[in-house]
Amino acid sequence: MKNLSLNKLAAYCLTASLCLTTNVFAQISEKQVDKMFAPKGTYRSPFKKASEVALTSVNLRFKVATSEKSVKRDAGSAISWAFLEGVDDALFQEIADEYYQRLAAKLKSKGFNVSDKYKESKHYATLLEKNGNNERQTYKKSWGIANVYTANKGPYIEFPIMAGAHSRLANELKYPVGQVFLTIDFAYIAQSISKDTEYGFLSSSSNTVTTKTKATIYPVITVEAVTEGAVMRGDGSYALFAGDNYGFCNAIIKNGQGVVSQAQYAEKIESAKGMPESMKKFKSDVVGDMAAIFSGGLVGNGRATGEFTFNVKANPEKYKAAVLDALEKYNDYLMAYITYNNN
Repeated sequence: MKNLSLNKLAAYCLTASLCLTTNVFAQISEKQVDKMFAPKGTYRSPFKKASEVALTSVNLRFKVATSEKSVKRDAGSAISWAFLEGVDDALFQEIADEYYQRLAAKLKSKGFNVSDKYKESKHYATLLEKNGNNERQTYKKSWGIANVYTANKGPYIEFPIMAGAHSRLANELKYPVGQVFLTIDFAYIAQSISKDTEYGFLSSSSNTVTTKTKATIYPVITVEAVTEGAVMRGDGSYALFAGDNYGFCNAIIKNGQGVVSQAQYAEKIESAKGMPESMKKFKSDVVGDMAAIFSGGLVGNGRATGEFTFNVKANPEKYKAAVLDALEKYNDYLMAYITYNNN
């Protein structure tokens, strides 16, 4: 595959920013906030009288492989995989650490000092105990492969869906107690499937049917919504805050929404010739699906009419800048959400 031109990438980034989220202005409107986040996410306004806030666990879930499948009735299907190269564990952790500092600074600018008094509570100890087995590596052939990094190398905590130790912790401290989980994708894959029929002169049995599939990849950083609709934790992007008297303020990006950076980070995009070494450690049907693609097996066994693989080579510093740019825009939306929902 030929490398994509910078002009085409720039054009896509502009389009994506308009489709996924309105550009961030000095003041984000309540209408924009309502469009971005799921409804009915606040109860008893925990930030209303607060001057402190706790961040028990700030987690960034970085996709290192992303996949896309498209199906067109009576025409066929296309399956694509893209792999991120040039970014290592140390840089992912560095980004997570810096994001924590930026989020804390943003909260302070709104009048909320970040406190770590929660670490002394027995309810925090319960949260640690309940979350000791959380998986940091997640993968599924329907969306790809991702790794979770917690800011400051802290524990990876997910709040329970219903009331639990996080609610009791907030009741004890009398101010909001938060947990953040954001999914960062590195590329958008556009696929098309078409079918042309050349009709025979004598009968339908002499018709010629040609199916065409095409995949185009755009390297663009996105803070994205859910990848699996049925998963309630460890997927998508959300900031969950428990409050005093069992209040809560939960900012969850709605399916179909997202925050995009227009900053370019990719040095090169090319067809993948084989499975990257970093992908071989993953088990289950994900590796089987990738192995079949590299051997042409999905087309051969009828599971797809088109299969595509891409390597996206990132410039590490530009990748970091693009991710932090998207996260900064997300923070602006989060602060607006807190403001509009805690009056």
